[in-house]
Amino acid sequence: METRSALDVASEYLAGLSERDADRMDAVRSEGFYLDFIHGDAFENHPLSQEDTRMFWPNWFVAFPELDIEVTRTIAAEEVVVVQWNFTGTNSGPLQRILGKERIEPTGNTVRLRGVTFLDILDGLIRRETTYIDIATLMVELGVQP
Repeated sequence: METRSALDVASEYLAGLSERDADRMDAVRSEGFYLDFIHGDAFENHPLSQEDTRMFWPNWFVAFPELDIEVTRTIAAEEVVVVQWNFTGTNSGPLQRILGKERIEPTGNTVRLRGVTFLDILDGLIRRETTYIDIATLMVELGVQP
């Protein structure tokens, strides 16, 4: 069986994200996968486990049922793909568990963020996702008070 290239795997993952299809995203993650959001204190922000990630994305899709991911740059190597992206979404559902807050009620605000994601891929599956995201901008655009 031929293993898909890292770029093919990353493209499948991003297609699932764009289509708000958490199962499609999960299908290309390896056992032991983890998601590391780089947005704050390096010693206090811990990566999400595979199980936590399975809960995170469906909650994100509820919070932003209308979203757009525009990939602006992609760099692919044999075992890593780096994707620079722009996110636009309208917050019309509750946002669960972010920045230590259990729940942020929908604001109706449209959010625009830029970020970079590194996908470490081995044997045709994503083993680690590291995403650099500006959470402060997210909170400001949502209108959330600290």
